[in-house]
Amino acid sequence: MKDIRKQITKEIFIPFGIEIEMEGTSFDEGKRVLQHKVNESWQIKTDRSLMDGGIELVSPVLSNEIGTFHQLRKIAKTLEFLQPTFEHASFQVNLDAYTFKKEDFVNLLKMFSVYEDIIYRFSMGEDEHLRKNAFEYIKPIRYLLYNEYLKISKTEINYEEIINNKFFALSLKTKTKEKKDPIKVVEFRTPNGTYNYDLWINYITFFSAFLTYIKSRSYDKEKIDYLFEQTNFSLTIEAIEAIDEENAIQLAESIFTNEEDKNAFYKQYIYKNKSYKSKNKSKENT
Repeated sequence: MKDIRKQITKEIFIPFGIEIEMEGTSFDEGKRVLQHKVNESWQIKTDRSLMDGGIELVSPVLSNEIGTFHQLRKIAKTLEFLQPTFEHASFQVNLDAYTFKKEDFVNLLKMFSVYEDIIYRFSMGEDEHLRKNAFEYIKPIRYLLYNEYLKISKTEINYEEIINNKFFALSLKTKTKEKKDPIKVVEFRTPNGTYNYDLWINYITFFSAFLTYIKSRSYDKEKIDYLFEQTNFSLTIEAIEAIDEENAIQLAESIFTNEEDKNAFYKQYIYKNKSYKSKNKSKENT
């Protein structure tokens, strides 16, 4: 029997919220069905970036309780019943960043750009390609850093452009629309839309582990700074869709604290959740 994960690994848990976009079903029908599955703290909205009857389901801040994930499974089954499409839709993960300082955000952007091709491929889930409007609404952070850092002075990274910005792979969000206000949330925007519960948990786990690592004592600033300086700041669809197993293993070994999370990442990144064997042997041979 398949083991259903019912919590996020405690060592990497960060209070989170999700945004589930979908197309292919009318807003009225979607709202009628969904409002019986969620309480008033959830929002059921329209989204102008979506086509063909777009709906967006936005959660409140969610806890690491079994009841949270029981509800998420029920929502996933409801969406499966609705059979929406996801041609232009995303699954977004919002994570608490209240304790982050400027240096932490700089480290986040550097590490994200270093492994950005891997993150994009992982974000394809079971699909073979990114969603159609990907580079319109989730422009690579590498593009930002090339323009703001390498192309200009190579002295300081300015991340103001992605504060409350819905057009990059990640967004740094304030509680208001004012960029001068403190950043409270990091929104990860790359994942393709899906109603697959396992993929939802993989995304929440991966981005939680990624953000936790940035703030941890294990964060290897010297290594990431070096890799950042060596990064090719062009990013093509071909590079995203190709498998970079060596660097995927390097990333997983850095951020995950247990084998279950690590293996779920490998299964999705390399095998697209279709077939799988543990990467332990690959680790031993590297």
